[in-house]
Amino acid sequence: MEPKGILPVEVVFHPNWWNRNCGIRFDRDYFFNPEVRLEYNILMRRYLYERFPDLGLGEGDAQPRPMVGGTMLAAGFLISGILGCEIKYFVDASPEVLPANLTATQIEQLAPQNIMDAPIMQELSRLISELEQRFGYVEGDINWEGVQNVALNLRGQQLFLDYYQNPELAKKLLDTIATVIAQFLDFMISKTGTTSISVNRIVGRVDPRINLHSNCSVTMISADHYREYLLPHDQMLANRFQPYGIHHCGEDMHRLRYEYAKINEATFFDVGWGSDIKLCREALPEKFLSLRLSPVRMLSETADEIENDIVSLLMNAGPLDKTGLCCVNMDYGTPDENIERIFQVAERYRNEYAQEQKNR
Repeated sequence: MEPKGILPVEVVFHPNWWNRNCGIRFDRDYFFNPEVRLEYNILMRRYLYERFPDLGLGEGDAQPRPMVGGTMLAAGFLISGILGCEIKYFVDASPEVLPANLTATQIEQLAPQNIMDAPIMQELSRLISELEQRFGYVEGDINWEGVQNVALNLRGQQLFLDYYQNPELAKKLLDTIATVIAQFLDFMISKTGTTSISVNRIVGRVDPRINLHSNCSVTMISADHYREYLLPHDQMLANRFQPYGIHHCGEDMHRLRYEYAKINEATFFDVGWGSDIKLCREALPEKFLSLRLSPVRMLSETADEIENDIVSLLMNAGPLDKTGLCCVNMDYGTPDENIERIFQVAERYRNEYAQEQKNR
């Protein structure tokens, strides 16, 4: 997999940033009302361009685009909704999945159904149909959460006890979720051709076809448990949906580096802030690493300190043509100069890389 450009950069803002800066409301209508989707998508693209005119963000003359998902956000809830979890919506935050706390009996009775039978999928299908009728096509995609992330929404913390006390029950739950996710990916690919720009927008800068599996909660388990319970699902999804990537936003991706290296088909890794980049690169020498900056530090530190963070990451990242930078879920109040500094440092490194290539 070859990235579109050397050292791509992408930033994603928290809903409170959008809400307080330009009045975007992230209630149910934002996700499922076609008129609201069109209106807000135009507003968001124009606002980014006007606020950051030199960074290549947004569009100054943004026109209506039939976007089926919140590709400006990092909001995952739909798979949990398909499997029966209640979803709570907010004007200034991503939707919240209310845990179902399924009993063992309910899990034993759980079976993959046609995802189109789920009310939330019927709502999504209506949105897509209306946009298709108006534009003749749809684009964008929807965050698909990840196997263990959804399992925690369905089972709660009891899932971790199941790993020790009732492994077959845990595996049944995970198998069911993986089957539903695969159905959903097939559906999205058939409609828009992409699945994961809503997981991390940098996918669009690298290769929009990437299928990026969210392993956010893997930080809560051991490498041994990942190998036993979750690696088989990553391998299944990677075999079926290529190109494939893994999103590990926790600060410890290096703990899983050797397990992730077993997934030969995975070509892209989202590496959480705090992870040991050098160890990750040594274990994954040919993979594309998307290095995540800390949104907390972006809010609280100076631009010079942010630059130091970036330089530290890039010193250990290896080849620039296999490296990207991103920061996801930046809060309202994040200084613009900190955001601008990410792009400035990246451009400096690109220029140095180009000069090195020229001198060879």
